[in-house]
Amino acid sequence: MSNDDRTTDQFIREVNEELRRDQLKELWDRFGTLFIAVCVAVVAITAGYNGWVWWQEKQAAEAGDRYLAALQTIDGKDSVEARQTLEEIATSGAGGYVVLARLRSAALAAQSGDTRSAMAGFDAISDDNGVDQTIRDLARLRAGLIALDTGDLDGAESRVAGLAVAGNPWRHAAREINGTLAYARGDLVAARQRFATINSDEEAPIDARSRAELMLSLIDGQMSASAAQ
Repeated sequence: MSNDDRTTDQFIREVNEELRRDQLKELWDRFGTLFIAVCVAVVAITAGYNGWVWWQEKQAAEAGDRYLAALQTIDGKDSVEARQTLEEIATSGAGGYVVLARLRSAALAAQSGDTRSAMAGFDAISDDNGVDQTIRDLARLRAGLIALDTGDLDGAESRVAGLAVAGNPWRHAAREINGTLAYARGDLVAARQRFATINSDEEAPIDARSRAELMLSLIDGQMSASAAQ
């Protein structure tokens, strides 16, 4: 390359550089203030979000401490104080401890014989669209068990309806309830079919299969006795 060519290339680069500087200056003159405002807004939003996250984590940590304290109170047999603490967490806490507190409070109510409060607590969770579906189904199951224990067969059936389907994590317990409902109503054929399904399901927990086997023996004995009459 000749000296003239190199000089020409250098000149072109300098001109292009000058043009870029002029363009940047023009853009800054036109939009510099807006750019600064955007940067400030981004910083403010980021700081606000980080502050919100910190506050949420702080609230969740405090709720966690109170939840653990409530569990320790339960271990100390003071269920009344424990329920009060759990209800406070449920209404003013943060994070996943809120729904845990609601579940535990309802369970404590059931243990203490306050079936009305327990049922209301579990029903409220199962109807809460803001709660994970798995937890809502668990609440429905617990409410169904309480209804079954108190003799409300229709209430138990309506609460566990749809839980016995494949893929639902609570299906085995729901099937046991359905089998028990059929047995309580005197429908031995349906009860036997439902317990047989549990007993033959290799995915069912061993305890559930054992209970189903016992129920099958009981039902078979009753059916044989009825046939002999």
